[in-house]
This record gives sequence, C-alpha cells and structure tokens, in this order.
Amino acid sequence: MRFEVKLRNEIIGFTELEAGDAPMGIAGGRFVPTPAYAQIQSDCIKHRDSWITIPELTIGLVGYTLPIECSGPITIIDYSSELGEIEISIHGIPYPLYAELFPQHVESYKRAFDPKP
Repeated sequence: MRFEVKLRNEIIGFTELEAGDAPMGIAGGRFVPTPAYAQIQSDCIKHRDSWITIPELTIGLVGYTLPIECSGPITIIDYSSELGEIEISIHGIPYPLYAELFPQHVESYKRAFDPKP
C-alpha cells in the first residue's frame, strides 16, 4: 500500500511503510519527499537524533481524507545529505487497525515465533 504524508493539508511525501513492529504498533519505511518537504527538511535534519514531534504531520492512505489514527509521534529521520536516505515512522497505531493496514507485519511477527523450521 502507498501512503501520503501531509503537513496540514499539503502532501510533503510518500511512503509504503514497508517495515514494522506489530506488538508496538509501529510502522516505518523509506520516505520519498515532494518539493513541499523543503519547508520542514532543515528541522528534520537538525532534530533527527532527538525525535521531535512535528505538529500537524499526518500519514494516510493515498486517496483517503482521514489520517491513520496513532497515539505516538510521526518521525522523519533525514540522512539525505550523508546517505541519500530519509526514513519515516508512525508510532502507536492501535489494534485492530494495525492488523488491517499491515497484515504482512503481523504475519512476519508470528512467523518469528513459529517453532516449525
């Protein structure tokens, strides 16, 4: 699935949230910025080691108006100048919503504890 990242109502980038920690309700992945990301990029670089919360930052499915419900922060970690990478994560996605959006993360977690080889 593809998700859009918005600051207020402006799309600043996209992500597939391809990684996750199902028990913690965390999803994350590569962040692909749009030109609008430039308005907060310097803050994301400056605070990448301190996990500041950016007010009015949301993540939602492309084409839907409602953002993903979460109780924790959305963080952008920008190493674009050093590594050419920007990561994003969203924390505190409640169940059963997490399982609906990220069944692959839930299955991966279950397989990690499956006693079968």
